[in-house]
Amino acid sequence: GPEGAAEQPEDGGGENPPAEDDGGGQEEEDKLARDLELVMGDDFDDDEEDVYSAPRESNPRLPWILLMAGWGGAVAIMGGLVAYLWLASDSIMDELKDQRPQITIKIKPKKRVVKPASREVASAAPAESEPKIGEAPDISNEDLKASLSKVLGKSKPGEPDEKAPDEEAKSEGPAPSDAGTPDVGQPLHPHPDLALVEETDQGPLPKIGEKGRQPWRVYSRPFNKADARSRIALVVTHLGLSPQQTQQAITELPSSVTLGFAPYARSLDDWVQQARDNGHEVLIGLPMEPSDYPRNDPGPNGLMLANTAEENIERLNWTLSRATGYVGVFNFMGSRFSVEKNALKPILRQLKNRGLLMLDTRASAFSVMAPTAQEVGLAYTVVDIAPDAEPNRGYIDRQLTKLTELAIKNKRAVAIVRPFPITMLRLKRWIGRLDAKKVVLAPLSSVIRVAKTDKPKSG
Repeated sequence: GPEGAAEQPEDGGGENPPAEDDGGGQEEEDKLARDLELVMGDDFDDDEEDVYSAPRESNPRLPWILLMAGWGGAVAIMGGLVAYLWLASDSIMDELKDQRPQITIKIKPKKRVVKPASREVASAAPAESEPKIGEAPDISNEDLKASLSKVLGKSKPGEPDEKAPDEEAKSEGPAPSDAGTPDVGQPLHPHPDLALVEETDQGPLPKIGEKGRQPWRVYSRPFNKADARSRIALVVTHLGLSPQQTQQAITELPSSVTLGFAPYARSLDDWVQQARDNGHEVLIGLPMEPSDYPRNDPGPNGLMLANTAEENIERLNWTLSRATGYVGVFNFMGSRFSVEKNALKPILRQLKNRGLLMLDTRASAFSVMAPTAQEVGLAYTVVDIAPDAEPNRGYIDRQLTKLTELAIKNKRAVAIVRPFPITMLRLKRWIGRLDAKKVVLAPLSSVIRVAKTDKPKSG
């Protein structure tokens, strides 16, 4: 009992001192925490104030510097734009005019019927013999005969008609003039000439007439062969597919420019008639197999290496029956077909026997069309330059300059272009600047090469 009582105070005394120590220590800890919190709170507020007050103390001239830099950039951009518009204003305006919206009215095409040319001759003869206002008519028998022979395409009765352009050129060929001046007044031989047409199941096909009259000579544009200036034969191809581009080429380019039409064009015979009415010599495209066939397809009537010679000749006849009044054909594609002599030779022989000429557009650098044409005796020529192979202004201008230099050097040159708006724009500019004393635009038939072989068969 006493021991327990003695121990009780000890236990109680042992527990009480820590409680007192805890209470005092807790107060000290709380006070220290409050002091620390107060101190840290002040420091934190100072740091936060420093951090967020830094932007407000930025350089006051900074907005002015940014404003001046913005104005300087805007002025530089506007100055560059004004300079570009000023330097290229003419070209930009011309291109905008070419791209203006236009309305195309579709007219139902006339049914194609081959009629004799006598009606055209009858209507053309009085126009040439009609005297000018203010002048007394003075027409002798010889003049009347000469006038009639000019319209009929004959120099003398009984002579072949194809001599008419040569005789006319020698006797009264056009005097040297501006190479870019259209001269629609020179009449072409009326077409179709029924003596040069063979009616077949596939349609009217060209043929060689009596006394060796060949369509490529009869339908060619008259040209003064005595003209000693260097000749440039310019051919615009792929016509008939875009009515607007086709109409522009027919009406805006000089008549000495030869026009080549796609065989798949709608109302092809009507387009050919319009071109000839404006004095243009005409070619028809002959579709041939390209090297990247079938990705690039020449169409349902293209000449193919997989076909037999008879099948290809049938397809050739389809192309030739599409119109009348043309002087020959040019290869439409054909980078693969034109390198195969065995497939090409029957086609060229058929063209020769029908009195046509051939233009090799050099779809392939390995084309054997020229030597094969020479071998079979076909009238032909080869393209020297394609100025719009890259249809941009700089490239076209450089190639046209090269074309002029080549013509002066070799006395003749042949170029082929497509009717792109940029091409037409640069062509008209180049034609207007040709030196008429040195070069002349000439029809394709005036630069044709004819091999001296056996005479073509007459129909």
